Amino acid sequence: MINHRLRRFIIDGGIIAYPTESCFGLGCSPFSYKAIKKLNVLKNRAKNKNLISIAANLEQFDKFIDANNVSDKKKLLIKWPGHHTWLVKANQKSPKWLISSNKIALRIPSFIPCRKILLSVGQPITSTSLNKSGKRSIKNFRDASRLFHGKVKIIRGRIGKNKKPSSIQDFSTGIIYRD
Repeated sequence: MINHRLRRFIIDGGIIAYPTESCFGLGCSPFSYKAIKKLNVLKNRAKNKNLISIAANLEQFDKFIDANNVSDKKKLLIKWPGHHTWLVKANQKSPKWLISSNKIALRIPSFIPCRKILLSVGQPITSTSLNKSGKRSIKNFRDASRLFHGKVKIIRGRIGKNKKPSSIQDFSTGIIYRD
């Protein structure tokens, strides 16, 4: 069921903090360059660093990739939903600020609280760890509130049991960039 208030907040350029598999995440609309810039400023993050977009299902990625080929869909879904990020060839509709070397980083998480948020907003979000650049990731709601209170909408919850960020793999070459 769509949470219209949260959806409108994100579409209007708002940023959320939310629990993920391994830490609190910071997310915004991948379609809002203004929100992406704000996210980078909050994190003291270089604007040229790549971002991952997450979605509840493959259909939410229709504006990013052309996954019409049945074998490509099957290959993507071997690791999804899960703690795995694919670098996939971006299509013409992909936001330019998310593309690096003609590829876009995408993930469908299996972590239920994260999936519920994605289903409730009805669209993908751009996601990064909730921390200042170069600092340790935030692991609980209290620390998230201390760091970003009043700057982002913080969604309560507990993080998952994964100790490290998702793996990152190039879809076409199979090269693993982060394991």
